[in-house]
Amino acid sequence: MRLRVLAAGCIKLASLLVMPAWSAAHWFTLNTEHFNIHYTQGNEAWARSAAQELEIVRDKVWQQQKRVLEGKADVVVFDPIHAANGFALPSTDNPLMALFTTPPQSDTAISNHASWQQLLILHEYIHLVHLSQPSRHRWRQALRDTWDLYDISQAMMPRWVAEGYATLMESKMTGRGRINDNFGEALLTELAQQGALLSYAQLNEGNDEYYSKSMAYLIGGRFLAWLEQHYSEQLLDAVWTRMRAVESRDFDSAFYGVFSDHPSTLYRRFVAEFTYQAMSKEQQEPPLMSDLWQDYQYAATSPVLSADGSMLAIVESDAKGRVKLNVYETKTDATAEQKFNDKQKEILSADPQDIADVRPIVFAKKTLHTLEPINFSGIRYPQWRDNHTLYFVASVNDKDVKQVRRGELFSWSLKTGKIEQLTQGVAIRRFTLSADGHTVFAEQVMNGHSELVKINLHEQTVKALFSKQLSTLYDYPTLHDTQQKLAYLKHTLNQNWQLYIQDLTTQQHIQVPMPQGYQYATQPSWSKTGEALYFIAGTEGCVDIYRFELLTGALYKLTQGQSLFAFPIAQSSGDLLYLSSGFEGNDMYQLPASLHGELVYELAPRNTSVPENSIAKHSNTVDDTEQFNGSIRLPAAAIYHYEAAVSQYDIWQQSASLALGAQYASASTSLLNIGVKGSDFLEKLSWHAGLSQDIAGNALNGVFAKVRYQQGASQWDMHVFDYKLDSQKQQRTNLGDTVQQHGIYGQFSHSYQWQQLHVQGQFSGLLGKKQAQGQSVDHRWLRVGAQQQWQYDNQSFAIGQKLAGFWSEGETYGQDWQGQNLDATLFGKIFHIPMYVSYQFAKRQQQTLQLGGMSSSLLPQSRMVNTITAPDLPFYAAQGHRYEGYGGAIALQAQFPWLYYQQHQLDEQVFGQSYGLKWSTSFNGQSWLGKFAPAGLSDFRVDLGVSRVEGDSFENENRAWLGLWYDL
Repeated sequence: MRLRVLAAGCIKLASLLVMPAWSAAHWFTLNTEHFNIHYTQGNEAWARSAAQELEIVRDKVWQQQKRVLEGKADVVVFDPIHAANGFALPSTDNPLMALFTTPPQSDTAISNHASWQQLLILHEYIHLVHLSQPSRHRWRQALRDTWDLYDISQAMMPRWVAEGYATLMESKMTGRGRINDNFGEALLTELAQQGALLSYAQLNEGNDEYYSKSMAYLIGGRFLAWLEQHYSEQLLDAVWTRMRAVESRDFDSAFYGVFSDHPSTLYRRFVAEFTYQAMSKEQQEPPLMSDLWQDYQYAATSPVLSADGSMLAIVESDAKGRVKLNVYETKTDATAEQKFNDKQKEILSADPQDIADVRPIVFAKKTLHTLEPINFSGIRYPQWRDNHTLYFVASVNDKDVKQVRRGELFSWSLKTGKIEQLTQGVAIRRFTLSADGHTVFAEQVMNGHSELVKINLHEQTVKALFSKQLSTLYDYPTLHDTQQKLAYLKHTLNQNWQLYIQDLTTQQHIQVPMPQGYQYATQPSWSKTGEALYFIAGTEGCVDIYRFELLTGALYKLTQGQSLFAFPIAQSSGDLLYLSSGFEGNDMYQLPASLHGELVYELAPRNTSVPENSIAKHSNTVDDTEQFNGSIRLPAAAIYHYEAAVSQYDIWQQSASLALGAQYASASTSLLNIGVKGSDFLEKLSWHAGLSQDIAGNALNGVFAKVRYQQGASQWDMHVFDYKLDSQKQQRTNLGDTVQQHGIYGQFSHSYQWQQLHVQGQFSGLLGKKQAQGQSVDHRWLRVGAQQQWQYDNQSFAIGQKLAGFWSEGETYGQDWQGQNLDATLFGKIFHIPMYVSYQFAKRQQQTLQLGGMSSSLLPQSRMVNTITAPDLPFYAAQGHRYEGYGGAIALQAQFPWLYYQQHQLDEQVFGQSYGLKWSTSFNGQSWLGKFAPAGLSDFRVDLGVSRVEGDSFENENRAWLGLWYDL
C-alpha cells in the first residue's frame, strides 16, 4: 500500500516536471547526397547555404587529392560559445564535423577568409578526409569498422600535423587562410626575431608562451608548405598514403620513408630559414622612435582610456587563460621609483661591494581597481561609462539551452564594486557607448547573422542599423560622441575587411582608404577631436598603424613594420599609445606626438558591392589525374539556398559499436565487460547491452541492457539485468554471501537551471527477484528525491554546495522497509586550488545497508539502493542500519588527481578509513564534443586510485583500482 501511494505521488510530480521539457528547441535535419546536416530552428538559412558549400568542397577535394569520405558524414550547425570555432571527429564509418555559426572578428588569426562558412567547412572537411581514410590492412580496418574507440585511436596524428595540414589546405584552396594572413606572418616574424619560434617537441601543445597553442596552425601549416616548396606536393601527399598501408606505420616512420629524414630534423632547417628571413627584414627597418609605457605580465588586450585620460582600463590574462580587468593610473607612480631606490640603498648598505640593480626602463603604473569574472565567463571589450563606471561584455549561460553561452552587457562600479547585468538575450560582442551611457552601438550575432545594432538600455530595445545578410559581417563599432560619427568595420564575400565612417546626423557614410595590397584591417580608434581615425592595417606580412584625416581625406602610415602593432590609442597630449606583442606577451609603448607619418599615395581600390545571395559557379569537370593536384581551387564564396526537404530529427537513425571495458579493484573483482553500444547522432536515444565476467575469481558476472531517452531537461532510464555476486570469492574478506538477482529498473529525472542554481528531481524504482541463502523472494522498491547545486565563482576563489536527499521504501523477503539518504558537499577553490568536504548519511528501517564495492556497467550505483559504494572496499565489507561518511579532498588544480580522506561509520561505530589519490573523468554530454561523439566513445569513463585502508576489523593495507568502462 505504501508503494502505491508513493508511486501515485511521484507520477503526479513527474507530469508537472516534464511539461516544460517539450518546449526545448527542436532539431531538424537537411540531407544532401553526402551529408546529414542537423541544426536548430533559427539556423536554417546558414544550414541550407552550408549544404551546398559542403558538396562543393567535397567535389574539389576529390579533384585535388582523389580522397573522399566513403559514407555520409554528420554535420551539426550550432553556436554554443558565441565565438568562431568548429571541430571534427574523424571516423571511417561515423565521421562528424561541428560548425559554429558565429564568424571571426577582424583582429583574429582566422579573419582572412572569403567567407567564414567556406573557410570553416573546408578546414573541418580536410580533417575528416585526412584522418578518416580507411586502412588497407583488412583486419585492422574490420576492427575500426566494429569498434569506435579503436577507430578514433587509429585516426589520430600529432596535433601539429592534423591542424597544420588543414591550415595548409584552407590557404591553398582559397588563396586566403592563415598562411596568407598578414597578422599571422607578422606574429611569427616577431617571434623569430626574438629567437622564440617553438622547438619541434613544443609544436603540438605549445610551451605556455604567448600564442604558443596556436602554433600547431601557424607554424605547422607553414612548415608543411615549406616541405611542398622544397620537395614536392606529391611527396608530402605520399606520407598520408603510407600511413594507411598494410604495413603499420606512425607519422614519423611514414615521413622518413619518403623524405629520408626525420620531420624534427627538417623542421630545424625550416626554422633557420624563417629566422634568417626575419632577421634580414629587421636589418632593413628604420628605427622606431617609441618608449616603453607599461610592461604587462602576459597577454593584454582592449585598452581604453578614461575621458579625462587619468585612467586606463585593460583586460589581462595569464598563460592558463585566467582573466582580469585592471584599471591603472596613467601618471607615473612616484612611490614605485622611491621603493626601488630605497631597496637598492638597503642592498648596498648591507653589502657595499654588491652591484645594485639597473633602473627599470619603466616602473609599473599604479593599479587602482581589479575585477575577476564572477559567475560569468571572460571579461571583454571594456568601455568607460564615466570615471566611476566601466561597461564590458561577458558570456552567460543561455536560459533555455544547456551549455550554450551568449555575450551580454555588464556594468562595474569602481566606487562600490557592484556588478550588474544590463542586457538579456541580446548576444553582442564589441560595442561603443554614447556619452550619456544610455545608447549602445554593438555587433549582435544570432544564428550566424552579424549585425550592427543600436540598443537603448533604458527601454531595453534593439534596432538594426542595416539590413541583415549572411554575406555581411561587422566589427569594432567606435563612436566619437561629440562629432556623432560612428566608425565600423565591414566584411563582404570575397573582400577584405573595410573601414567605414557613418555620420549619425546626416546618415552619410564614407569608406576609409586603405593602402594598396592590404589584407588585414582592424581596431579603429578616434583622435580626441574626432578629426582623425587611427587603425591597424597589414601589407606584405607586416601590420602597421595608420591615421586617416577626415578633413583632407589623406592617409598616413606611422610605422614601418618594426613590431606587431595593435590597439592604437590617442592621448590628449597628442602622443599615441599602442600594444606590441612578443613571446612574453604584450607591452604598451608610446609614440610621440611629433610623429606625423608618411603620406600613402598608392591606395587600394574601393570595395565593389556583392549582391545578396549571389551564387558562385563551380566546375564539375572530372580530373583524371591520379596524383595530387595542388592547382585545384574553390570557387568564389557565395551564400546559397540548397533546395531540399527538411525533416524533424529522427532518433531512429542509430549507429552501433563494439563496447569493451575492464575494471580492476584489488579489494573485490576484476571485471571484463563486452557489449554493444548505440545511439542516434544527438544521443537522444542511447542504449547499451552486454555481459560482465570476473576474470580473477568469478565473484561477479551477469548480463544487462540499458536504454536512455533524453528530451530537453528530462531524462528516462531503464535497465534490465541479471547478475550473480559470490562475495566469498572476492579478493578480500567480507560479511556477505552469494546473491543472485534479476529484474527491471527505471528512473525519470528532470533538471531546472536558474542562474547559478541547478535542481534535479528524480523518481526511480525496481521490480525483480532476488535469490539468497537458498530462497527466491520478490525484491522491489521506489525512491523519490532531489539534488541541487549552487556555486559562486570568482575565478581564483569559488565556493559552492551540493545537497541531495532521497526517500525510499520497498519490500524484500516479504518485509516492508523504508530508508532515507542525505548527501552534502561543500566545495570551492582558493588561489585556483580546488577542495571539498563531504558528509553522507543513510538509514534503513527493517533493512540493512551494505558498505563496499565499485560501480560498474553491470551494477551502477544508481541501482544499488541499499549499498554505499567504496572501490577500495569489497562488496559487503560491512553491514548496518545507519551509515555516516565524512570525507574531504584537495588537488593542485582542476582536472588533477584528488588527495583525499574518507571515514566510514556504521551504527555509530567507526568501521574504517582510507586516504590516498583518486581521479576520474568521463566523455559524456557535459561537453559538446562528448555529446556528438560516436556511440562507442560517448559515456566512456576512466576511474583510478591508490589508497591506504585502515580499520580494526581487517588488516591495514594498500589498495588500488582502475576502471575503463561505460557509464550510461
